[in-house]
Amino acid sequence: MNTVNTTPKAASLAIPTRPISESPAMAAKAAELLSMRSPSFALDIEEAQCIVAQMRLVRYFDGATVFSAGDDVGTSYMLLLLEGDVSVDTGTLGRAEKVDISVVGPGALLGELALLDGAPRSASCTAVSAITAAGLSAAGLKRLIDSHPKVAAKLVIYLAQSAADRLRALTQQLQMYDELTISMQREIDQLRASKGRVGT
Repeated sequence: MNTVNTTPKAASLAIPTRPISESPAMAAKAAELLSMRSPSFALDIEEAQCIVAQMRLVRYFDGATVFSAGDDVGTSYMLLLLEGDVSVDTGTLGRAEKVDISVVGPGALLGELALLDGAPRSASCTAVSAITAAGLSAAGLKRLIDSHPKVAAKLVIYLAQSAADRLRALTQQLQMYDELTISMQREIDQLRASKGRVGT
C-alpha cells in the first residue's frame, strides 16, 4: 500500500504514506494499541510488533474523507487509528441522508472487513480532526501469513472480534432507535385520539 486510494475530495486532503518503521514512536504506539485488547483475547507485544512491521503510516487532514460507503476500488486495506478522531456514518448511498453511527478515536480499527474480503466499503469515515493511522494492506497481510502464520491467524481473530464488537454496538443502537420509534408512535396515537375526542 504505497498510496491511499480515496475519493477525489480525500485525495487532496491525504498525505502520501510511508513505512511506519520510519517513525519509531508511531510504530511503538501502534504495537501498544494492538496489544491492549480485552483479557479474553490479546496480542502480546511481540506479536503486535510483527504486525506493525507490515504497516504504513497514513495521515489525513481535518475534514478528509477517509472511506466512502460503496467504494469498491482499492479497498483491500484497513487503518488502525493512532491519533485524532473519525466520524463513521452510513453515507448517502441508497438514501436521502446519511445516518451517523459513531465517532471513534485512537485504537479503533477502520476498514477491517474490506481487508479480509475486498468488498465495497460498508460505511463512510470522515476525519473530524487531523488523523494519523497505521495502514495494513492485503499484500502486507499476505507477507505476515508467509512469515508469521500463527501471528497472522491471531490477527484475523482479532479483526473478527473487533467486527463482532462493532456489530453488537450497532445492534444496541438499533434497539434504542426502535424503542424511540415505538414511543413516538404512541405519542402520535394519543394526540390523534385526543384530537378526535375534541372534535366530537
